[in-house]
Amino acid sequence: MIKLINYVREQVSQGLFRPDASPEDFLEGDRYMKPFMEDDALLYSVDEIFDVATEQAHRVANGSASESSKEALPPEEVQDLLKQNKQLREQVLYYRQAYQEAYLKTLEPESNVNHPSQQSANGANGAIPVKDKDHDSHYFTSYDHFEIHETMLKDSVRTDAYRDFIYENKNLFAGKVVLDVGCGTGILSLFCAKAGAAKVIAVDNSSIIDKAREIVFANGLGDTIQCLRGKIEEVTLPVKTVDIIVSEWMGYCLLYEAMLDSVIWARDRYLVPDGLMVPSHATLRLSLFADENYFREKASFWNSVYGFDMSCMPMKSYDDIVIATIRSKSVPSDAETFLELPLHTIQRDDLTINGVKFNLSANRDIDLLHGFVIYFDIAFAASRKHVIENAKVGFTTSPSGRETHWQQALALIDFSKNKPAPLKSDEQIHGTIALRKGVDNPRELEISMTWQLSMRGHGVWETVQMGLALAID
Repeated sequence: MIKLINYVREQVSQGLFRPDASPEDFLEGDRYMKPFMEDDALLYSVDEIFDVATEQAHRVANGSASESSKEALPPEEVQDLLKQNKQLREQVLYYRQAYQEAYLKTLEPESNVNHPSQQSANGANGAIPVKDKDHDSHYFTSYDHFEIHETMLKDSVRTDAYRDFIYENKNLFAGKVVLDVGCGTGILSLFCAKAGAAKVIAVDNSSIIDKAREIVFANGLGDTIQCLRGKIEEVTLPVKTVDIIVSEWMGYCLLYEAMLDSVIWARDRYLVPDGLMVPSHATLRLSLFADENYFREKASFWNSVYGFDMSCMPMKSYDDIVIATIRSKSVPSDAETFLELPLHTIQRDDLTINGVKFNLSANRDIDLLHGFVIYFDIAFAASRKHVIENAKVGFTTSPSGRETHWQQALALIDFSKNKPAPLKSDEQIHGTIALRKGVDNPRELEISMTWQLSMRGHGVWETVQMGLALAID
């Protein structure tokens, strides 16, 4: 294996981007035992795997030899060692395939530019149109980094809710086939395996799946959990149907990133008729926002910067949904649900809403209404027949709940377009809210609202785009 890696690296460096590894001449001698690349991490990983496999093989061999002499290993331990050895061999096979496929693919020369076939297809002048941004690739590669997974795992509100539901309902998982869509590090798959699932299929299209596979083997669950890399719509599962689908698909403002589309697709394709979705329900909720200090800092920052007028700078706070941690004292109203998502029956078309009415009542006097807060609740029901009110496990991202990594979504009112609105207790804001995927990037969200204050005229809020990269606090 070491010789193969060094041989391929040498061939690629010489411009042979698909070296022929079928001749075995490179196996002779020690030429390719010397690392071609300094500090080659792949070689270190392979060495660790082979070292462990060799050590365990020696233990088994020594145990067998001692049967005729002094100390024979118990048959159960021999079988356990053989099982671990099999898992390690599978890991080695995976690394070999991953190296040959993924590594060589990344080193292919970009030789398609001005290719004759492209010139003829794009017109006589050979001009190649600029390719649209590959939003899916950007989305999946964003989950290659460990930091985002650490953040999610440290969110105990999120992770504990999944763990508690799975462990408290082991009877639902025992002997069942489970599909984990967007598995990340595989934490939900591990929970399901520990709960007694017969087989867990963990799918993710980012490179984190490699670490998930290592984690599975490190915890001795290689016989139960199978990790697959790819989009759920494109991978081939080793089964025709599954009993349970588990997924942590929620994004900012619940639907940002549009992962729920893939979960719904998996449900329609693989879930048995009486199968279970985990979680089972989600709701999007809306409330009022009033916080003079936050508004002045966020929306009025450019009016005076160290005493200088910089108001010509773009006011993205009005154009984007802001992701921030909102204090409950900044919410002067109860919340109203404007979108319910029963995961067993919801369809992808239902994720676009047009003009849903809302009615929010102030629960105290406020000098100015500064905006609206959007958050979501998640529920886990143990049966398809249970309604959300009967779900015993769940969590909220409400300002009144424990903080989560999703925080809340905040839409600020632009007072240059809308008259400032003071509110008395019990006065009401009537309006409609619409939500759809982004026009330019379907993994983003566009939200628009129209609202009016009872007996005091009306205000119109223009379309707000979910520009999270620019608006996260």
